[in-house]
Amino acid sequence: MKKQQPPSTLLPGKSQEARIAGLVVVGLLLFVFEAYIPRPIPWLKFGLANIATLIALVWLGWRAAILVTFLRIVIGAFFIGTLFSPGFFLSLCGGLVAVGIMSVLYQLRVFSLLSISVTGAVTHNMVQLLVATLWLFHNAILWRLAPYLILTGIITGIAIGIFTIYVLNKLKESHLWEDHSSH
Repeated sequence: MKKQQPPSTLLPGKSQEARIAGLVVVGLLLFVFEAYIPRPIPWLKFGLANIATLIALVWLGWRAAILVTFLRIVIGAFFIGTLFSPGFFLSLCGGLVAVGIMSVLYQLRVFSLLSISVTGAVTHNMVQLLVATLWLFHNAILWRLAPYLILTGIITGIAIGIFTIYVLNKLKESHLWEDHSSH
């Protein structure tokens, strides 16, 4: 009789590349799912795909988080037909700056994941507003939206952070977790 392998060796996706690809797919699925959620305000998105970015940051490190963010934004825009549109560039700028700031905060090891999530969401909104003001509209009147974008960033950042913490706890309980605390 053949000796049975433990479950951790039977599962695919033990490599860093496979885990990054899996998180890109998760981010894309959340992005598509979110597109079908009715929005109270047309420009308001919850940022569900950022769950994949935060998981990548904690699980695989800052380089993986940046790669997951970049790939899910580019591939997602390709799928919905907005690649190289103004919305794509707003999303790309906001996403990359936000993940950069979240990475720095995470490396400092003094901020909670919830506060990092909120900072990322607010940063994303403010960078998009800055790019829209400087590149698209050339009108400072857009900054009147800042209080609303900060508030929605705080609310969505808290929700995304709480859900990410829950998923990470489940992931840590599983046999898939490896501590990458050196990232």
